[in-house]
Parts: sequence; structure tokens; C-alpha cells
Amino acid sequence: MLVREIKSENLAACGDLYSRVFSGPPWSENWSKEKALERLAHFYNSEGFVGLLSENNNVHAFVLGNTEPFVDGDWFYLREMCVDKELQGQGVGSMLLDELKKRLVSLSVKNIYLATERDFPAASFYEKNDFLPENKMAFYYKELRYENNEL
Repeated sequence: MLVREIKSENLAACGDLYSRVFSGPPWSENWSKEKALERLAHFYNSEGFVGLLSENNNVHAFVLGNTEPFVDGDWFYLREMCVDKELQGQGVGSMLLDELKKRLVSLSVKNIYLATERDFPAASFYEKNDFLPENKMAFYYKELRYENNEL
């Protein structure tokens, strides 16, 4: 398996993988290839982008996000990680995270943070890879509902 930086020409393949993986269980989100590509391109074109992919002829895993300045140094917001369903549980994701950590250390990044659902397999994957759930912080969101084009 070859691990390398994500380049713009890899985004379509990453988007295809993303739409396949996250459209299936346990997420079962309705991702089109176009919408997945739009999301990944958004991160790619954002300041501080760092992304790695793993491939053997085809992209079968990737991790990406952005570095952000913080009071004690840069932090990395891990926005997306995706491993082909056929390869999940075989160490590909852990290997990719290890490569990401090396890259971030070389950039003097102090911390990595992310958001994931506690009940999904991703939560136990991250904990297995030495990520700790934050007890002092909470993740909030507000759904906006529109009626007649008004909030």
C-alpha cells in the first residue's frame, strides 16, 4: 500500500469512495458522488489543508482536515476519514492515522480533534488509536427549518 498526500487530481476518487462508504450502514446517508466531491474539495481548498490517501491501484482510504491556529500552537481538525468497507478492520485506518500523526508532528501541530457519533464503530476505532473522549466539551448543533423561505 502506498500512502501519499492528497492532490487535486485525487479528489474525484476520494469522493467516489466517500459516497460509497457513507451511503452504506451504519451511516446510511444519501451521498451522491457530486456532493461528496463538493465536500472534500471544500476542505482541500481551505487554509491549512492536510490530507493523506492510501492506494494500491485505486484509492481505498483517506484522511483529511485542516490545521488551525490556537493559543498554544496549531491544532488539527480531522474532518473526514474513510476506509473502503472491504478493508475496514484490517489495520488500514490505523496505519493511515499513524502516517497522519507523523506528518502533523513534522508541522509542529500540538493536538488532533474530531467529532463522531458515540454509538458508531468510528468512536471505538478512534479510542483504540489513543483518542480520548472530551468530557468538558460538548458538540452542539441547531437544525434550521424553513417555511416559505423564512426561518
